[in-house]
Amino acid sequence: MTRRISERPIPRRALIMGATGRLGVAVARALAHRGGNVVLTARDEKKLEELASTLETETGRRPTIVPKNLLDDDAPAHIAAEVVKQGPLDDVVLACGPFPRTPIEALARADLELTLRVHAIAPLLLVNELASELAKREGAVVALTDSGVQRPYHNHVAYLTAKGALQTGLRALAVELAPRVRLNMVSLGIVADPEADADPLRTHRMASRSPLGRFGTPEEVVHTVLALLDATWATGEIWGIGR
Repeated sequence: MTRRISERPIPRRALIMGATGRLGVAVARALAHRGGNVVLTARDEKKLEELASTLETETGRRPTIVPKNLLDDDAPAHIAAEVVKQGPLDDVVLACGPFPRTPIEALARADLELTLRVHAIAPLLLVNELASELAKREGAVVALTDSGVQRPYHNHVAYLTAKGALQTGLRALAVELAPRVRLNMVSLGIVADPEADADPLRTHRMASRSPLGRFGTPEEVVHTVLALLDATWATGEIWGIGR
């Protein structure tokens, strides 16, 4: 029997984890502007309030905010409970940072534990907490990962280890939660950051690693995130951009 092709009516309600980072903000804005109802979570309540106010001004709808530090053991359960309390959920976007630099000579257990908790453990547990809710709506999860998992670079062992764990965990969950919930990832090259890319020589050297010879933009990342949210015949996939 041929399975019915899922339809994804808009607006949908989406949770953005890591909503106050550059890419989280860009994704939240794009979803809100295409008519979606967004729920924003991050650790900084003040930044969440500012973003919610901005999106309310731009769209006429105020997002729900859920301030929570992912290092708290109860973060996944707390975020999930707050989200579900206020209505059904369709989608999740995992855009959480940070991007710590850990020179190999200084690498310590604490570095690995911190990055694993933020980039892998909390996101995987959150998706699992929300799995039954997402299944009711034939929901989708899209996570931002890093091309460095496949092509490692210097001084980021802890961060890349955690992103690799996230990719493996989400691929396993994609099998567990199919066919009602789809889970996909975007493996990013370097995205332009005006504050961090002030050194033109360093910028040129890093950009030359990409076949396209330049950094990406948040808008280009958003384009791929939205495409994967809407790609109803894709799960367990890792789409590479900017590599």
